[in-house]
Amino acid sequence: MGIEEKTERLSDNYFNSINFLFRIAGVPFQMNKISIIYAIYMITVLFSTCSTIIGFVVGVYINRDDLGHIMANMRVLMPLMNVMIIYVYCR
Repeated sequence: MGIEEKTERLSDNYFNSINFLFRIAGVPFQMNKISIIYAIYMITVLFSTCSTIIGFVVGVYINRDDLGHIMANMRVLMPLMNVMIIYVYCR
């Protein structure tokens, strides 16, 4: 057994739980092949996120005279955009 195999096995033992948590969160970390279920999940997340953002923008545009409604929509939209940026970069 070479030093590379020992190092790889040791790193697998240390980071196995972190890899598992990444996979639960939907980040394909150290995956050899993406499964069909994960591909369907990615498409669903992308479609849901885009439709939610479009819905918020249309809601703000339609109610542009109501400042309270705009602020309520933006209060939800801005954290959603921050989370999605982090999600895209982790993926």
